[in-house]
Amino acid sequence: MAMQHPRLLLLGTGGTIAGTAPESTQLNRYAAGVIAAEGLLDALPELAALAEIQVEQIANVDSADLGFSHWRSLVERIRQSLAADPGLAGVVITHGTNTLEETAWLLHLLIDDPRPVVLVGAMRPASALSADGPLNLYQAVQVAISAEARGRGVLVVMDGQIHSARAVSKRATQGVGAFHSSGRGPLGWVDDLGVHLPEVERSAPALFAGLSLPRVWPQVVILHGCVEPPQALIPALLSAGVQGLVFTGTGAGQLSVVERDALAQWDGQPPLMLRANRCGSGPVHRCEDHAKLGLLPAGDLSPQKARVLLLLALMAGDDRDALAARLKTLSG
Repeated sequence: MAMQHPRLLLLGTGGTIAGTAPESTQLNRYAAGVIAAEGLLDALPELAALAEIQVEQIANVDSADLGFSHWRSLVERIRQSLAADPGLAGVVITHGTNTLEETAWLLHLLIDDPRPVVLVGAMRPASALSADGPLNLYQAVQVAISAEARGRGVLVVMDGQIHSARAVSKRATQGVGAFHSSGRGPLGWVDDLGVHLPEVERSAPALFAGLSLPRVWPQVVILHGCVEPPQALIPALLSAGVQGLVFTGTGAGQLSVVERDALAQWDGQPPLMLRANRCGSGPVHRCEDHAKLGLLPAGDLSPQKARVLLLLALMAGDDRDALAARLKTLSG
């Protein structure tokens, strides 16, 4: 009797892994999101020895062009497939690298199931010499069907490394080793000998499990700290009714006097606000002067991941105290 392979769902969204260029030596000038997800499988027959894979195309775009509607479709499809099919081993998502970390973090906060959800991309288009996409995809499938990956939350597999959605970020514009997990390092690695994930505490339940995603999402803006920021920007955003602000503060999340004065002078209801930092690693702690203005520290979340958290908190109807409680849960 033939051995049955694990069953996986592969969701394609485009990106460099599905990109092509006219010549194999072109690494920078190429079109992302050209090859359908089914085509990625056809080019990798080795996957047939690992799993039985069902393929669906959610989008086929550069990940810089992904929108909230794509995120909503991904969440709904993953929830539906996991709930309807107890025998499904896991989900793999092919994704562009530019916003991969944001999608991974969003799914980590929303998907409450021990089965692996693994995102994978590539730094070189499929047409390139030594394209990294095929091996990355093969290894993502290895991780998604492994018992070791269960209960770890959403994972990212790139260049043989297995990263948590919480810690991973893209730190380089070129090179196959562009993804890092600051402060923590990758959770493990994957190679021809298998999946190597040391036994550690399993991921906590999804912070927004069961949250329904609306068609119209809140407006949350990221502001980048710099020398003498424009004085009119914050009042304009507040007057426009933005519901959330994420400050990419200098140093350990510090706001300038221009930014602090703009918030202090606002006489309306302040939006929910978080302080992250532009350094790339390291935590942002509570500061009383900033707290008096309504700002909460984002801990070790990057600005883009802080924005994802703030989006979901607004959808959930959180006030400042409820958001502070969620942040405490994350830091714990």
